[in-house]
Amino acid sequence: MSKPQDSVPALRRAVRILDLVKAAQRPPLAADVARQLDLPRSTVHGLLAVMVELGLLEKTATQGYRLGTRLLDWVGGVTEKRDLVTEFYQSLDGFSDLDTFTVTLTLLEGMEVVYVACRNSATVLGASFRVGMRLPAIFTATGNAMLAGMDDTSFREWLTLHPASTWPEPMTPNGIRSVTTLVREIAEIRERGYAVDDEQIHDGLWCFGAGVKDYSGRMIAGVGVSLPQTELGRYDVSELGNRAVALAQAVSGRLGYRNAMAEGVESER
Repeated sequence: MSKPQDSVPALRRAVRILDLVKAAQRPPLAADVARQLDLPRSTVHGLLAVMVELGLLEKTATQGYRLGTRLLDWVGGVTEKRDLVTEFYQSLDGFSDLDTFTVTLTLLEGMEVVYVACRNSATVLGASFRVGMRLPAIFTATGNAMLAGMDDTSFREWLTLHPASTWPEPMTPNGIRSVTTLVREIAEIRERGYAVDDEQIHDGLWCFGAGVKDYSGRMIAGVGVSLPQTELGRYDVSELGNRAVALAQAVSGRLGYRNAMAEGVESER
């Protein structure tokens, strides 16, 4: 008895492609998909093109493929339910100019930042970052970026809840020691758009941080771009700060913050 003819082979192949992309550690290339699924390359290229057109897949800067946002739309409540860490890593894929840096994502919890995502560079920093690590917010670029993203009332409330008498001892001679210094630092961050950790966490380590906003415009996280002080002379400081800002705006945009692009245009003026 012959097997019943499959009337929708393209649909089955598309689902297999989605499963493969989801399980892959890195966005697979079209050739990888064809090889792993044992499909003709012409068939795979056609399917991938249509799936990208429909929003089921997205093409990365490295010509690989990742799951598209239309899948999230089907789940419902896309702006509320997108996973912050996933959006961070997917945004990072589009920033090849950050490949040589250690890039981190943190949340503000009380007086500390907690690291929830990290991509370490091959360059030796003198300090290691790992998911779950906690550091005093006032010494970190991401922490100060998030504090600067608060409105004045919220920032005053934060200072009331965390007076200087409860602050930890500085980790290096450059660490912030007083409310006056912190307030001045926050004002400078708001003016230039990014925060700088000038060896406050570790001697010889610099970090540039910017805040991430959700769909409502609320500051929810911070991204940091770190490099050793010995490499700092190769770059313009404002350029490094703007790279952190650009990444933060990309993550914010993926979370549904619609003013991210407008802010990006404004920061380039």
